[in-house]
Amino acid sequence: MADNSIQSFHVQSTINNSNTFQHHQSVSALWRKKWRTPASMGVYPFVDGKVEDFDPIFEELVKISGDDPKILYDPDAYAKPFFPVAESLIAKAQRAEKVGSTNEARDLYLRAAAVYRIARFPINRSTLSQKAWEDGKKAYMTASPYLDPPNIEVGIPFTHALNSAGESKDAVIPVYLRIPKSTPAPENGWPLLLFICGLDAYRTDHTNRTDTHCKRGYAVLSVEIPGTGDSPAARDDPESPDRQFASVLDWIYTVGRERYHFNTSRIIARGVSTGGYYAMRIAHTEANRLFAVVAQGGGSHWMFDERWIKAQNHMEYPFALADALAYKFGHNSVDQYINDAPIKKFSLFEGGIFDKSSARMLVINGMEDSIFPIEDSILALKHGRVKEARFLENRKHMGNPGAEEILYDWIDEVVYGR
Repeated sequence: MADNSIQSFHVQSTINNSNTFQHHQSVSALWRKKWRTPASMGVYPFVDGKVEDFDPIFEELVKISGDDPKILYDPDAYAKPFFPVAESLIAKAQRAEKVGSTNEARDLYLRAAAVYRIARFPINRSTLSQKAWEDGKKAYMTASPYLDPPNIEVGIPFTHALNSAGESKDAVIPVYLRIPKSTPAPENGWPLLLFICGLDAYRTDHTNRTDTHCKRGYAVLSVEIPGTGDSPAARDDPESPDRQFASVLDWIYTVGRERYHFNTSRIIARGVSTGGYYAMRIAHTEANRLFAVVAQGGGSHWMFDERWIKAQNHMEYPFALADALAYKFGHNSVDQYINDAPIKKFSLFEGGIFDKSSARMLVINGMEDSIFPIEDSILALKHGRVKEARFLENRKHMGNPGAEEILYDWIDEVVYGR
């Protein structure tokens, strides 16, 4: 495969066959064939949720839409049935909290936050999806004091903001910080896991992952990527993430080190899904300030190819992936996104990022990923510093089940030598 040309993708048969993933055929198919199983298991994107909260919501969605999947592309119409369920859960949580049943209250608030998350899926890009994001944050942080450890809300000054890009140096970068409580801080301070969120799962949405990192002895700082959540960085500027993460790392090296006892010689960035794209980028743009980087399920170049973009809405992702990514990268439609030649604008290969020096990096994904092509992970290995990689056979996007355990152990080995 040449870096600048490719005849077919590893999952080309999926690209060619729009019926491979049948969950796109109707709202009921989305629920039955794609989402009800992970909802029953409480895994992405239903972390902290309960399937019984979602059954009536999707029953209502089927009813009001006539089971037409077009409603999935209308963010406000799609979001509306979620609110009564979330509000009922919050009312129950408040009653439990009032009588001192804090564990029950915690779980109910987290369930409400999960409902709000799916209400604004896949991205907060409309009036009701933005309201779901705001209400979901409130529910999640109401539960937070009952988590171990709790989240600390931090606003990091966007010191590297560029006014000409539409950014403001008065803006803050909202992050959540979790610091282990069950063990004393190491003599040299806490190793820090910089958790870079993805397209649809934000800093409220990774309780299980941040729990695991904390239990393994890391402080965890969760931050959203440009165009999603509360990121103040310009959506359509390929260099805006450099300014955002430079601001975050400046804060880590100063305020974070002094106030929260971070060990700045042991900062590990982990990016998931679209966040994996930014993990690959930050591994090169901040090579001197990061100890190691994990890019899980990330794209780098071919994710911006017109052929790939045109197929995204009928492949592995639940729905509206091309639309959500178009919005995230600063466009109002998929056609506009394609016409802007994003591969020239955002590709880490075309932009010369892969030619820079790099921090130590693990690239990990599933071979059958049809959200971001496995070729993008392979491309990262062909440039610059030698990198470590694990591509799991017969696994889709992110490489799970299996990838989580591999990367947790890899991080421990790199940081602790164990």
